[in-house]
Amino acid sequence: MRRPGAAARWVAARWALRGVLGRYLDEEPRSIVIALDRDGKPRLEEGLVRLRFNLSHSGAMALIALGVDHPVGVDVEEVQPNRDLLALAERALAPADVAAVRDAAPADRALAFHQRWARHEARLKCLGVGIFRGAPPQGATVTTQDIEVAPGYAAAVAVAATQPSPLRCWTFDSGALRKDGNRVS
Repeated sequence: MRRPGAAARWVAARWALRGVLGRYLDEEPRSIVIALDRDGKPRLEEGLVRLRFNLSHSGAMALIALGVDHPVGVDVEEVQPNRDLLALAERALAPADVAAVRDAAPADRALAFHQRWARHEARLKCLGVGIFRGAPPQGATVTTQDIEVAPGYAAAVAVAATQPSPLRCWTFDSGALRKDGNRVS
């Protein structure tokens, strides 16, 4: 069976997000209105601002973070060893993270980079800023936690709070939430 293309995975991840939000809000997924804030971060319509969410997908994996009252960010990265990871780290990561990537054994360097990149991107997504689009707000309190998802992936979640809520993870197959919005028991 052929792996779906990037566009198909993008659509599937967004339908999964609507399905998860629909289950959480007890609404039909197709009725949920997702808007973008002024910085381009997805959010629910005005009346539902207490529920915060974020979505990330890479390769065959998608992650959704939900939070109440506190902004959240999530990132998943498929580990790709055949890139100049040190150059990418030097361009975007903090000096301590660059040093950790540089100091990792060659066999561990790709995972070390992707773990740090996932933490960095989850934090920026939590704050609503892009990777290369400006600095995060000074003094922002964000707690980041690694998530163990599957071999070959690195993932992290971030919450704008001094201490994260307990992390709960659910796994479901792609048939659990269908494009037409019908729930499957």
